[in-house]
Amino acid sequence: MLSLFLLLFKKSYWRMIFRRATWHEAWLSLLRAHKDRRARQHLGRFLLLILAPALCVGYLSWIVGSGMVYILPVLIPILWWQMRQSRQSKPPTVVPETQPTPREFTPEEKRSLRGFFARLTLFYAVMVDRAGSEGFLKQKVLPEGFEVTARRIYLDLLKKHDLWDRMSRLDREAMMMPDGHWAIRQINVAALSIEPLRLLRWILRIDFYLPLVGQQLRGDFRQSHDLVRAPQKVFDGTELGAVPMIETARDSARHYYVRCLAEEITRGYRTLPEDHSTDWAHEITQALAGKQHDDLVLGDKLVSETERDQLEWATLLSWNRLQFLNWTLAILQTGAIPEEFPSVSPTPLEEPEEIKAAELSPASPASSS
Repeated sequence: MLSLFLLLFKKSYWRMIFRRATWHEAWLSLLRAHKDRRARQHLGRFLLLILAPALCVGYLSWIVGSGMVYILPVLIPILWWQMRQSRQSKPPTVVPETQPTPREFTPEEKRSLRGFFARLTLFYAVMVDRAGSEGFLKQKVLPEGFEVTARRIYLDLLKKHDLWDRMSRLDREAMMMPDGHWAIRQINVAALSIEPLRLLRWILRIDFYLPLVGQQLRGDFRQSHDLVRAPQKVFDGTELGAVPMIETARDSARHYYVRCLAEEITRGYRTLPEDHSTDWAHEITQALAGKQHDDLVLGDKLVSETERDQLEWATLLSWNRLQFLNWTLAILQTGAIPEEFPSVSPTPLEEPEEIKAAELSPASPASSS
């Protein structure tokens, strides 16, 4: 019970309670609760989370009514001492450490790395926001929580924060185009940068929680517009995501893309070159198809149950997340900061980006990082 009381004094608890996606994820679990034990477990944790204040109030009322309130001045110091002792006493380690120790950066190196990722975040925010603005001017459909921003504001932001010279030529040319002159293809490709932006906000600890790929299939233009309106937010603070945390997210993204790709291959949506075996894909699909308690979930459906459009989108999304996190880890592990930002705009002769099946094969170098 003491842990529930302590939970109420944590900032992360209240942020989780008031986080919009927390309730959406609970709704998805509710839709699957009758057939998926994982959904039932998630709902149980969610109910405990939202009922914690009521449970604490009820417990305090019982303590006061039973007269135990008079022994609290003695009980609280004892409990505090026990918790302090349990934190300080760690059992001896008998298994040697096999994982490489992440590189320790000096305070100056960490500030430099965070500064790079902060500027990269603002760059992606501007490009995504411009894509949303151009999409509205083309289709007259305004994303929720979005406002059209003039091109001059974007250019001023990029130059004020020394981003302009680090952008690719194609991105600078795109930003120089008058409002309403982006092609649909340019808008769609730039909008894909919502995923790197989402990851960077999490790495900079602007957002404290990163949902799984299957829980976050839709992008949110408010994440870019929020930073365009208040760019200082990316530079405030000193936190930077730790390597083990990012590796966990990378591994999760890999699980999703391998599962989704296997489903695509099994259904015949994607073919591999003749020198690549598809046995692994069929084995994964046969082992998980229809397993309500085991298969990965996209929204409120299993990967094996989802429609083609959503399946292909989940494959692309998980691939983008995997690639970006691998790139980020390489920077954090070496400390080598790139001179230029990745390009967002498509080249004139480039076809719409697709994932090559051969590159996505679990046996390929790209997936074995």
